[in-house]
Amino acid sequence: MRVIYNIIKESINEKSRKIFTEDDIIIFFNKDEIINKLTNHKFWISDASCYRKMKDVERKLKKKNIEFYYYTQKQLDNFANKFKFNDNNNIPKFNQLYFKLIDYNTNIVSYYTYNDYIRKNEDYKYDFLIFLFSYFGLKRISWSYDIQNNNRQTNNVNANIGTNAINIQAGINTTEERNNDTNILGFKEFSNIGALDFFNTCKRRVFWYTYCTIDIEEVVKNILKNSNKYFYEYYKNNRDLQVTLENRLNGAMDIEYTYRQNNSYKIAVNKMAKVSNNYGKFGFSMNSEVVENNIHNKKYNINFYRTTELEISTLENIIWNEALQTSNINMNIINQRYKKLINNSSDDLQTRYKELQKIFDKQKQTLERL
Repeated sequence: MRVIYNIIKESINEKSRKIFTEDDIIIFFNKDEIINKLTNHKFWISDASCYRKMKDVERKLKKKNIEFYYYTQKQLDNFANKFKFNDNNNIPKFNQLYFKLIDYNTNIVSYYTYNDYIRKNEDYKYDFLIFLFSYFGLKRISWSYDIQNNNRQTNNVNANIGTNAINIQAGINTTEERNNDTNILGFKEFSNIGALDFFNTCKRRVFWYTYCTIDIEEVVKNILKNSNKYFYEYYKNNRDLQVTLENRLNGAMDIEYTYRQNNSYKIAVNKMAKVSNNYGKFGFSMNSEVVENNIHNKKYNINFYRTTELEISTLENIIWNEALQTSNINMNIINQRYKKLINNSSDDLQTRYKELQKIFDKQKQTLERL
């Protein structure tokens, strides 16, 4: 049986030279440990049986798109700095199932174990959504969970939050109970800083433009081109973001968006757990990880400023910033339009002021009678 013994060693040694190719789901096995356990086994199992089990494990992992590597500790220690594992450093661990954060960042490629990946993937999409929609009049975003959990967990967090917002504070209360209720968890509010990109691309054109709408794809590319965190490829490969933006350009003021987990990743964890149970004594094990069972879909409610509110702020930006005063914009019409909007706004403010004055006078008179 020495022939099969050599086949096992040569096969693993050959595969250990495989170059890491940034796969979506990966696990690293200790080459020396695998060889030792497959070739120095108890008398009751044959070399041929060990070889068949090795091939069986490899087939099972391939079937679930889990890419495996037979590496030494030295190979792990020499990983390129562009790779990050669980945000700690660039050195992965053996027998740990990692998932790639698909953010299309070519400079930093991040991998996480399952629980961290679920949070990081959701956080990235949430941050991307805020970054992009802040250019299209984002006013407020709130979120809630469809909870499916057998445990109860409560967290209280207070933090200053907001993109392009100043001194906005939100209290975030997280409650998970033995039910499937939907609980509002938090919100963010954003200042009205105008939205030139919205008016450049929206279906509702304003008359102070002298050109047709700009293609939304080009506008998104331009917004993202100088970012080192958010990339156009991510937008292009997430149809749900494209549909949400299309709805906004069609005049939507309130949009409900649902973030849905990718269940295939949990299936991969379950498969690796089964492999570990059946073949762990041969070295094909997965480090113990308690996979969170609070599988949920996160719902967002996205609110935008009214078009007239955005138009006022956008016109102010154009009036004060000469770089925005291009040949495609008629400044005479800009000035006239701004005056009209401000006058209308002033009339509204005067009406509200009179109503508040009446309330104040009534309260003052009531206090004087006490």
